Amino acid sequence: MFDTLPSIIAPHHCYKCGKTGDILCLDCKKYIISRKYDMCVLCGDLLENGNLCKKHNLPCDMIWCFSRRTGVVAKIIDDYKFNRVQAAADLLSEFLDEALPELPPDTVIIPIPTISKNIRRRGFDHIRKIAIKLSRRRKIECRSLLRRRNNVTQHFTKSSAQRKRQAKEFFEIAGKVDKNKRYIIIDDIFTTGSTVLAAAECLKKNGAKHVEIAVIARHGRPKL
Repeated sequence: MFDTLPSIIAPHHCYKCGKTGDILCLDCKKYIISRKYDMCVLCGDLLENGNLCKKHNLPCDMIWCFSRRTGVVAKIIDDYKFNRVQAAADLLSEFLDEALPELPPDTVIIPIPTISKNIRRRGFDHIRKIAIKLSRRRKIECRSLLRRRNNVTQHFTKSSAQRKRQAKEFFEIAGKVDKNKRYIIIDDIFTTGSTVLAAAECLKKNGAKHVEIAVIARHGRPKL
């Protein structure tokens, strides 16, 4: 309810066509959803299902990605994270919903934990909010099963090697892992994948057998 009040007082304008009403009007939303991200996030090979080639040996079973981080999608993500356009959380959870396949009822959604200084600055945990909304859409559980071990932030300006070294020390388990559950780690942006893959590895080391990753947008082009 409270997320909708600002849009009633001061209606949004569609980020694509400018029409008054929502962040994306129905027609523009349909257009963006129709532009499916149909390649491996690592190597760029075209795929029909999911966004991870079988040839990559990673600590996750599959990666699901909604879009490239360009244009309207990039602006929605950035305004949500940095300009407190919280109405975008519903739309971003809908994007993830579109990217994901049918899920069994015992699936657990796990948000990548946001570092504490960013939560204080924004006033909310942006990924957890999206994850909760997605769990309500799918009627499945959402748990904060991962905890940050430090307050290091990944940046686009850092090299792939730097990001991977940092990510190894990012996470620890903050609850009980059920080896029979299907876990899906949620994040907004995939660049090198260091953060989400470190989270997947942490879950696997603590007993999880079925771990997948879902991201809203791929930043940059696959390089492998």
